[in-house]
Amino acid sequence: MRKAKQMFLVASYFVVFVLGGYAYHVMFQPEDKQSGYLSESDRDKFVHVTKKIDEKFKPEGYEELLQGDVNMLTTPDMILGPQQQELQTSIFGRQKNYIFKNKTNGTVILMSISKRVGAEQEQWQNSIYYSNARYNSPDNDFKVYYANVYPSINAYQYSFEKYGYNVSCVLLSDSTYDKGASDLADFITQVDEFLQGNV
Repeated sequence: MRKAKQMFLVASYFVVFVLGGYAYHVMFQPEDKQSGYLSESDRDKFVHVTKKIDEKFKPEGYEELLQGDVNMLTTPDMILGPQQQELQTSIFGRQKNYIFKNKTNGTVILMSISKRVGAEQEQWQNSIYYSNARYNSPDNDFKVYYANVYPSINAYQYSFEKYGYNVSCVLLSDSTYDKGASDLADFITQVDEFLQGNV
């Protein structure tokens, strides 16, 4: 009788362990889609949204020059690994890039949008800027780094995640143009409003 109880107890532990592991996998790891790959439905949503961007997103003062042409800076194998072979479902199939030019003020905006793999989050990711007057001047506290070999440009970058998409934008301008940060903020606002109404 005692041996039967022990066998029952061991079998019960085994069943609980198996069911618990399965429940954990289903409940807490739903975004394990081969780590970095889109499902077919997510891919369809991404294609739908980028098609709307192609057709309807017309930020004030800017013209988009790629017009659907591919512009992809490949990622090193050590980062992507086998995804390099999966064109439709890896980063290549879930990212699209745009180049916008403003003839009035001479600015260029690079925009990249990618579909998030896994649970949606809403978050600011990062921002950084480079000002030629600040970081390549012979007359300020960074003068030790001054050299005329560096390009006379200003660059501003914002990146955020919203509505299941990651958006990264870089504005480039001549060093004499000092409104780049506010121009990029306005552009990002237009992107956000467009996504909000079209996702």
